[in-house]
Amino acid sequence: MNPIADYLEQLAVLLRRSRRRRIVAEVHAHLLESAAADPLHRIDPNLAALHAVERFGSPSRVASQFNAVRRRPRALVQRAAALMLASAGMATLGTATVWALEPGQARVHHQKQSERVPARASHHHR
Repeated sequence: MNPIADYLEQLAVLLRRSRRRRIVAEVHAHLLESAAADPLHRIDPNLAALHAVERFGSPSRVASQFNAVRRRPRALVQRAAALMLASAGMATLGTATVWALEPGQARVHHQKQSERVPARASHHHR
């Protein structure tokens, strides 16, 4: 067996049955991508797979993290809400920045910039 298959077997035993198949499939895909990205993959694919497994973390730690999300749906909802609030805050900041640039001020600034460019160009030709 290869290191990824061994890892997935250990992980599957530790995961809750209801989400086991999906989680194992996701972890499998991630480990394959990680191993393929390892510079050693062409020379020694098993060593690259072993590195991918080591970087991912122990099966017990990974399983406990996945199982914790299942046990604490409120924490997941809170994280999603925090992300949505942060996104709304960034959108508000962006809108406020646009409103701060009044159209009249932007036009005046653009005209000043336009006037400077020919003056600099004519100065360099002398």
